[in-house]
Amino acid sequence: MIRVLGWRRGRRFFNRRSLSASLESKDRGLYFRATVHYRWRINGESSAPRPLAPDGLARHLLTAALEGVAGQYRMLDFGAAEDAMNTALCQEIWDAEQRIGVEAGVRLRITKADKQLAQQRAEEEVVLRSAHARQTVELELLFDRLTDQTLGPVWWVSRYAELQFATGDPEKKVESFLRAFAVLQKALHAAKVDQTSDEKLLVRSKIEEVFSVIEDKESLDLAVQVMNRTLEHLGIGSTAGFNGSGRNLAQEPRAEF
Repeated sequence: MIRVLGWRRGRRFFNRRSLSASLESKDRGLYFRATVHYRWRINGESSAPRPLAPDGLARHLLTAALEGVAGQYRMLDFGAAEDAMNTALCQEIWDAEQRIGVEAGVRLRITKADKQLAQQRAEEEVVLRSAHARQTVELELLFDRLTDQTLGPVWWVSRYAELQFATGDPEKKVESFLRAFAVLQKALHAAKVDQTSDEKLLVRSKIEEVFSVIEDKESLDLAVQVMNRTLEHLGIGSTAGFNGSGRNLAQEPRAEF
């Protein structure tokens, strides 16, 4: 009976309490308004000294836990943020020395002004992303034009036509602009080749990884034939020697164990 009473005394929670907190959302400068209802208990079995301010410690633990969740959600997603916070609080929170356990639940709200500001930010972000996407397409088209062996030089000369023929000798200016264009195009082609080479190496490594798990000789031969036709169509090359050691996977029999 004494042990049971002692255990119940150790499990005793203090009166239900509440705190209000402002938790910064993923939208910097915009805060969730949180109302937290909680209660705490002292762990009588802990060998650490009893906390001098257990309620303050409980509030600190709750605030730290909720701040970590709040920063992952946009202001307009406050419903999902509230669910995530309550999920984080579904079990008792303990301090590092296991001296105090805290149970809690949270409700979130946002002010009308914060909601309007969050909506404005979201709209501005959509506009910005759209402009960025448009600029990316324009740059990709420009890259294609500059790397075009036929249209590239023509476009380059046309772009600077007024500057070229305004004063001075047109022939010298054309030669100068074409030399400048040649330097630019050489750099762009080098970058394009490097990018293509990296993509080819990635494809080859992935194919080698797939072939390495095929044990049946007939299945391997068929897979190599199909892959060779595909790679030739893509301009990547054959699958010979894909295992990195120079061994031809299509011809050399696999080791038997």
